[in-house]
Amino acid sequence: MSAETVLYSTLSSAAAVSAIVSTRIYPDVAPQEVALPCVAFSRTGTETIGTLSSAVVSSKATLECWCMSNSRATAETLGDAVQAAAAAQWFTPTSRRAEYDQDAQLWAVALTFDYWET
Repeated sequence: MSAETVLYSTLSSAAAVSAIVSTRIYPDVAPQEVALPCVAFSRTGTETIGTLSSAVVSSKATLECWCMSNSRATAETLGDAVQAAAAAQWFTPTSRRAEYDQDAQLWAVALTFDYWET
């Protein structure tokens, strides 16, 4: 199963995440006029591990997850819930940062995870 499939399943079944975003979890990009708060995620990289004969035996996917809201407090709370749910399914958090888009009046917590696919 792909890292994206596992992450979507993980987030959509996590009670703490669903309590904040309901079903507003989007692969790749959130729709332009989506109600907030919401989560969008995408794969930003893949590192493959191979044998001497070039057969791929495993790969590490890097995913970025954006937890977006109209308020910083809600974005941070959502970020905490997403991070906890993902970590429970072997997603390794590697980065967390806060962002603000003044034009859109949008707060976000951007999380980066690594996930080993076999």
